[in-house]
Amino acid sequence: MNQKSLSIWLRVICAVGMLCTLFLSLVVMPTLGRAVAYDYEELAWLYWPCLIFFWLTAAAVLAFLALVWLIARDIGRDRSFTLVNARRLGACSVLALADTLLYASAGCVLMAFNLLHFMLLVLGVILCAVGAAVSVACAALSHLTRKAADMQSENDLTV
Repeated sequence: MNQKSLSIWLRVICAVGMLCTLFLSLVVMPTLGRAVAYDYEELAWLYWPCLIFFWLTAAAVLAFLALVWLIARDIGRDRSFTLVNARRLGACSVLALADTLLYASAGCVLMAFNLLHFMLLVLGVILCAVGAAVSVACAALSHLTRKAADMQSENDLTV
């Protein structure tokens, strides 16, 4: 797979991820929240706090995907190993870690209010594990990209 096709595939995946995130944020979660508030009137007060929380975490996911889009664009332009891409990957790592910490703290808050259903706990643990793995992977890629950019700049100076 050459760089152009890799860049196109990465951007298609980012676009699909963005559309799915927007659909979940703007259609599925409000509908699901209203259904839960209707079925369980004692939980109706949680509708807006939970929806705003989900929108905050979705904004972090959209920012992450926007950064990946920019990295994919640079890959297509044969500028893969640059300090800018290393910084973007570092920002992706921070966004993934922030999202992970938000979900972990939300689980603690729900547990404090005795509202943490077992399936929410399982889903939260899975989300936190995936978020931590993505954060570590992005941090490692950022480090490697920075090293490769340094080596490339040294190589350009010697030629």
